[in-house]
Amino acid sequence: MNIKRLFSITALWYLAFAFAISLVVPIVFEEFNLSDVSRIGFALFGINVIYTVFTGILIGVKKQPAVYLLFFPLIYLMGVKLFFESYAYYFSLFYIIVAFLAYGAAKA
Repeated sequence: MNIKRLFSITALWYLAFAFAISLVVPIVFEEFNLSDVSRIGFALFGINVIYTVFTGILIGVKKQPAVYLLFFPLIYLMGVKLFFESYAYYFSLFYIIVAFLAYGAAKA
């Protein structure tokens, strides 16, 4: 893998969107005083899964490095302690699997 591509403007965009989805969305849900069930349903099963599938497909179609797929789950792991219970750590593994499945489907 070309190390130059890893530290490109594209990588910074993926990092910025990963921060926005994994940290800003839970903050917005906190401000709206949504219940725990709503936050889990919308954030963990809705927005995060859609974002993960979208980035997996986008990275696969554009033939970009698969390392970009790890940005969101890793940032999610850093922010999960702030907004969710301890069981939410397991979702990062789920997001990695979904991202690589979408990546593989788009690349084939």
